[in-house]
Amino acid sequence: MARESFMLEQTRIAEILILLADFKVLAAVTLMVAIALYLSFNSKRVYLVDFMCYKAPNTLRVPLSSLIEHVERWGKFGSKTIEFQTKISERSGIGNETYLPTGVHQFPCDPSLSSTIDEVEMVLFTVVQDLFTKHRIDPKSVDIIITNCSLVCPTPSLATMMINKFGFRSNVRSFNLSGMGCSAGILSISLARDLLRVHRNSLALVLSMESVSSNMYHGQVKSMLLANCLFRMGGAAILLSNRKSDRQIAKYELQHLVRTHLGSKDSSYKCVVQEADDEGYTGVSLSRSIPQVAGEALKTNMTTLAALALPYSELIQYGLSIMWKKVWPPAKKRGSYIPDFKKAFDHFCIHAGGRAVIGAIKEFLKLKDRDVEASKMTLYRFGNTSSSSTWYSLSYLEAKGRVREGDRVWQLAFGSGFKCNSAVWKCISKMKPDNLNVWSDRIDQYPVEVPEVMDH
Repeated sequence: MARESFMLEQTRIAEILILLADFKVLAAVTLMVAIALYLSFNSKRVYLVDFMCYKAPNTLRVPLSSLIEHVERWGKFGSKTIEFQTKISERSGIGNETYLPTGVHQFPCDPSLSSTIDEVEMVLFTVVQDLFTKHRIDPKSVDIIITNCSLVCPTPSLATMMINKFGFRSNVRSFNLSGMGCSAGILSISLARDLLRVHRNSLALVLSMESVSSNMYHGQVKSMLLANCLFRMGGAAILLSNRKSDRQIAKYELQHLVRTHLGSKDSSYKCVVQEADDEGYTGVSLSRSIPQVAGEALKTNMTTLAALALPYSELIQYGLSIMWKKVWPPAKKRGSYIPDFKKAFDHFCIHAGGRAVIGAIKEFLKLKDRDVEASKMTLYRFGNTSSSSTWYSLSYLEAKGRVREGDRVWQLAFGSGFKCNSAVWKCISKMKPDNLNVWSDRIDQYPVEVPEVMDH
């Protein structure tokens, strides 16, 4: 009897322990759900209040005929290199209304530090002043400033140059990024986002540009001559905020940001490199392997972005295709299933690095001509403006009146390293025509048919 009583007591204790264990599991699950809900509703949102792209005066316009004439008159190139640059320029997809800084227009070309600083000041001072004037912003209200320019890193820094010009507060948080390539614009947005998550009620100013003045290549190496034909003058100023009060005036809200860096691989690290040739001339070497490396970087970046942005139907189909390839080896020959990103995004702003870059992304993502129109027209009208190019594309979409409240925009950029960065923005305002848009004076003339070989 005593034994049965003891066994019954042990059973009751076991049942109580099981109930307690179940309660702990339930409590843990409930706590995790509560935390997830709290974070989702109380996450620090990042708003894009507005942005401004730079347009140079017409005196700095460089038709292809003028560029080729400059190349011939510089006296630095042989007949073969002149012919090569002429061919690349005519097939680049770049039109006759792009801009080069004053130093490049001179004979001989002025690559001095003074000429470079003049270019930087012309671009950044203008876009910042235009942005501040439009929104009546007191520079002292800005809490964070981030500048990025890959090939120019003077002392004091570009960020300090802005602080001195506009009189920012003494405790403004300033950052200057260099050597980050054409994807540095989105990378700077990533840094700003992280800072805005930490510092409440703050404004962040991001400035993106690339200097052309000091980086024209005068040697004979073809891979380094490509930059002479593709890069043009430009820049952008972007104003971000995490203040709830700014949601009413903001254009966009940041949804996702994904960064990919393949620099651990030598093939990726060496495909875009600034170096000196055998004659001592410095330039940026663009490898033939860029399309392959960019494709690999895009696949990696896209895999992460897909999980964040794609609807469940596309995710399931993508997952099943991967599983099927593992189960049935012959399926590997068909390649991976490429999700339909048009089900996740309404607009695409692809880095206008060149005709081949835009075409390859269009084919890989199975996009239509209209999907890449903004990027193609940006390349045609402004050339490759490096880290600011995706902002010119977004300006084009706004000027065309295509971006509407609720639309999602995918900015996609590539850069040295090798990097692939994506930013997804959701339009949260009713967009209105803006006379300060960099395209507003001639948007009715676009799109244009870009010939395979441009006329002089």
